[in-house]
Amino acid sequence: MRRKAMRGAALAFCAALSAGPVGAQAPAEEPPAESLDPVDPAALAIASRAGDFLRQSQRFTFSADSGYEVVQEDGSKLEFGNARRYSVQRPDHVRVENEPREGDRRLTLFDGKTFTQVDLAENVYARADLKQPRDIDFMIDLVRERLDAPLPLAELLRNNPRQAIEDSLESAEVVGTERLRGVACDHLALRNPDADIQLWIAQGAEPVVLRVVITYRNLDGQPSFWADLEDWSFDPKLSADEFTYRPPEGAERVRFDVLPAPAPPAEDSE
Repeated sequence: MRRKAMRGAALAFCAALSAGPVGAQAPAEEPPAESLDPVDPAALAIASRAGDFLRQSQRFTFSADSGYEVVQEDGSKLEFGNARRYSVQRPDHVRVENEPREGDRRLTLFDGKTFTQVDLAENVYARADLKQPRDIDFMIDLVRERLDAPLPLAELLRNNPRQAIEDSLESAEVVGTERLRGVACDHLALRNPDADIQLWIAQGAEPVVLRVVITYRNLDGQPSFWADLEDWSFDPKLSADEFTYRPPEGAERVRFDVLPAPAPPAEDSE
């Protein structure tokens, strides 16, 4: 936004070397070992179950305490963070209450027709009215592509989280079972072309994600993002007013800083 910006798995490997005794006849050449699938079916099954569980949940809320690294010019890293509260009503309503550690309070709202970001401390807001109704997935892609804003937890909000988790997956493994805040979790390590992702998914009837760590391998300094997720609710009372912003007296409307629309792919010449 102009005036004040709305700032807003590693797989082990081994090599075995063997040599016969001196003078012994060379052993018959063994057939090459079968290549191992880097995507462990057990890890994929756990992640897919978590994605399916979220996909079937038409309304849910959760809180996230998160931190992210910012790489400095000398290569050092500083950590900043946010506390957020998410409210989702599929297929086209999202509310995110955001309180950065430095104390500002911000609000993001989407109701299928209007996308709004608000700086509550500055009493400033930006709003985009869409030409036709859209869903949550469209909003996520719009924010990433046109506002150049990172949304590390957005895959959990999509209408098909399982597909979002599985798309472009290069490797996956089960690290083990660990306890987070007294809950037994499956610790998974995933990798896609851009990032290494660790998920801690609760075991039991509600396989919710309780912790996320993302390391962005392709960015300078390979910064990381982490989030602890809690207070999951799958029967919240959500009203239409919670996804609508009515500017108070004196609120100033400003423009989004929008990137140019991506050019359409060039047609292959004959």
